[in-house]
Amino acid sequence: MTLTAEEILERLKEKLGDAILNYEIKEYKMGVKRPRTYQEIWMEVNKDAFRKAVEAIFEIDYPHLHFIAGEDVGEVIKMIYSFGVFHSHPWGEVSIVMKLDLPKSNLVLPTITDLMIGAETNEREIREMLGIEFEGLKNKRHLFLPDDWPEGKYPWRRDEYGVEDMIKHTHKSVKEIRKQRGEQNG
Repeated sequence: MTLTAEEILERLKEKLGDAILNYEIKEYKMGVKRPRTYQEIWMEVNKDAFRKAVEAIFEIDYPHLHFIAGEDVGEVIKMIYSFGVFHSHPWGEVSIVMKLDLPKSNLVLPTITDLMIGAETNEREIREMLGIEFEGLKNKRHLFLPDDWPEGKYPWRRDEYGVEDMIKHTHKSVKEIRKQRGEQNG
C-alpha cells in the first residue's frame, strides 16, 4: 500500500504538529506517451524535532536516502535531507525533503546511522566540510581531507578564510612528489 503526498503529510503533521514550520507539496509530470505524476513534500522543521521527524518518516515506510546536504547561509547552516518512501512501488515513490537551520553557535545534530547505516558517509562528509557534529556517529575519520588537516578549518564554510593554510595541506609540489618517489629531476 502506498500513500499520496497529502496522506504522508497528514501523518507527519499528526506526529510533529507545530515542529513543522512550513511545507509545500510539489507535483511533476513526466513522460510523453504515458504521462505520470511524481510528488515531493518539502518541509522545514524545527531543529529540536529533527530526530522525531526522521523517526516519523521511518514509521511511514523504510525510506531510501537520496542525500544529506548542508549550506552555509551566514549565521546558520541550512541542512537538507532528502528521503524517498514507497520507492519499491513503480511510480509510487514520494520524496520528502526536510530542511532545518542550525545556528553556528550550536552545530550539533543526532546521527541517523542507527536507523540507516548508509547515512554515515553523508554525515562524515558534512562533519569535515562544514563542522557539524553528529552525536552518536561512531566513525569520525575524514573521508576527503587528509588526516593532518588543521582542526577547526571547514572548506565549505563562508566564514573560512584560511585558504593559504589549507592549500599546503592539499597540494604537494611536483618536486616534493618526485623526492618521495626517489625520482631524479630532469
